[in-house]
Amino acid sequence: IILYIMIYTACIITFASCDLFEPRTPEDPTAARGNFIPPTTFEIVIENFINAINERNAQHYIQCFVDPSLSEKVFIFEPTTAARNQFSPLFEDWTVQDERMYLDNLISSIPDNATLHLALENGHFEAEFANEAIYTASYRLNAQHTNEGFQYHLFEGTLRFEMATDQTNNWVIVRWVDLSDSEQRSWSDLKGTFKL
Repeated sequence: IILYIMIYTACIITFASCDLFEPRTPEDPTAARGNFIPPTTFEIVIENFINAINERNAQHYIQCFVDPSLSEKVFIFEPTTAARNQFSPLFEDWTVQDERMYLDNLISSIPDNATLHLALENGHFEAEFANEAIYTASYRLNAQHTNEGFQYHLFEGTLRFEMATDQTNNWVIVRWVDLSDSEQRSWSDLKGTFKL
């Protein structure tokens, strides 16, 4: 019985001295949320990329791309030929910060109850090496924005990501080639419009 009393007392003292029953600090409502997984494989980069778009999380989105402070590589975006002609010279020195800016502008133009959804189909890795990989997929991006000067909401095409590992051994996108393969507007058209 003495041993039981000693264990019971020790438990009471332990629980009383910790913060187990204290209210937690509320989360900052402006803080980034969502599902970002450390990209230790190239497949995770694709998962993070899709989640970042669908969760409207610009911070997680740009984390999918190469950071020049962690790699010798720099990010390159190659738009469709039509978009390059229409938005020249906008895409000539496109950076990760341009990616962030266009996505911030797009997200701010989509009401909370409207759709922003990315679906990738027929995705496959064309090449897989120790530190590099190439991924290709057809994309369908539905963005129900409120920009009255741009009446397109569905964007389709093929994306090609060249990925590599950085100094932290995380995988990142270093090059994105956008290819138009339908009558729909492409992702490049969306970027050009919302970066202006």
